[in-house]
Amino acid sequence: MKKKLAMLLLGLSSFNASASENFSDHEMFCERQSQISCLDYINQQLASSEIGSARWYEIKSYQLDYFYDKMEFQALKNSAEPFITSEELPVVFQVQVYFYYAKSTHYLGDSETGHKYATKAFEKLQAIFDSFGNPMRMVELANLQFVFGNKETALQILDRAERRFGKSKDPIFHFELASNKANVFHSLGDIDGALVNRQIAADWILKTNHNRKISVALGNLARTHQLLADYVKADHVYVQSLKFMDTDSDRNAVAIYKLRLAEINWQAGKPAQALKWFKQVHKEDIRQSHAKLYAHLSNVL
Repeated sequence: MKKKLAMLLLGLSSFNASASENFSDHEMFCERQSQISCLDYINQQLASSEIGSARWYEIKSYQLDYFYDKMEFQALKNSAEPFITSEELPVVFQVQVYFYYAKSTHYLGDSETGHKYATKAFEKLQAIFDSFGNPMRMVELANLQFVFGNKETALQILDRAERRFGKSKDPIFHFELASNKANVFHSLGDIDGALVNRQIAADWILKTNHNRKISVALGNLARTHQLLADYVKADHVYVQSLKFMDTDSDRNAVAIYKLRLAEINWQAGKPAQALKWFKQVHKEDIRQSHAKLYAHLSNVL
């Protein structure tokens, strides 16, 4: 069994040591070219690969990762759904399908289905971790526990991962570890604890060229400074994060960050600066989750 799993892991780079929070990393794959958009490149390579081959599963995993990273949950669900009942998939890809299907259905409001496939993913991940002891798999296990409300269990798993693999030099692992710990601390109301881990996550990911992850890490750090009313640092870090974003593919995130900059300056008593940032926000790029904030700032500025 271990030999079979090892061959599958070697055959699918979606489970390599530099994987992100998810099992694959579309950013590294898309760095090979710059002529077309990342999603177009993924779809192009997928179409030219033999269906069912190791190469095809690898590229399909990048597609799933792309949809999740961009928070396109309906597209993610649609892409994962055809595979959820198949028992003939490579074990790593099957875990990935369960993982993304659980997260997409949970986000879209079907918590029962989300729990069902989270359990399947957790069981598969646990088996793989028991076989290989991969540090990133521990972070995945913790993330699943956190998403479905088991915060203390998630923190215990993350602490265990830190004790066992804390000497690792892999910046992606430390970024994911600290980011997930910050999420747990934040959800438990420990914003100071979250801040410490947000800073650790940012320090590690800044050692890489993963611009998307850098912008997310800095955005989370800035937001935490804002929640602690440190508006000077929040403003500085949000502005820094914008330098790592793509104005086309990251339009929604850019809009949110600029909206936060408007809010921060308003909170800091700088209405002119707040208005400057607010005017840069395109209303059509604002998600429903931030519509209330947009309306509020529209009224006060």
